[in-house]
Amino acid sequence: MNEDLVIVPIICGNIAWIVWVVFSTIRRYVTARLKAGVQTKLIDKFGSSQDLLAYVQTDAGKRLMESISVERASPYGRIIGALQTGVVLIPFGLGLLFLRGRISGAEEGFLVFGTLTCMLGIGFILAAAVSYALSKSFGLLTRPVAPEQ
Repeated sequence: MNEDLVIVPIICGNIAWIVWVVFSTIRRYVTARLKAGVQTKLIDKFGSSQDLLAYVQTDAGKRLMESISVERASPYGRIIGALQTGVVLIPFGLGLLFLRGRISGAEEGFLVFGTLTCMLGIGFILAAAVSYALSKSFGLLTRPVAPEQ
């Protein structure tokens, strides 16, 4: 019976993670498809290649060409995401370690999963710190100043 206390949350967590991955992938796919459709319709509106070249040289055309390029993840988003994950995993792992002494018969399970979860959290926070330092040294964290209008 005590094994059920550890196995059930793990199975539920895995199912929740799989559902999140599937729906996140579907959302990104639908967004990319809609974006590609809009871009295709916009490009089809041009009568000749000279019209398209003239449009591409404008500010709006440059933004369109940048949006057509491969999706680039912002270093800010990745750093914050890793930091958030670490901040969530560490208290969760500490909670598992706290429950280790409270539930008899499942001490080893709580110890193992609590320790692994805490270490994962620390790893995510360290990864965020390294990503921040590298991004800063590569100059990726400098935001371009928006032109005044």
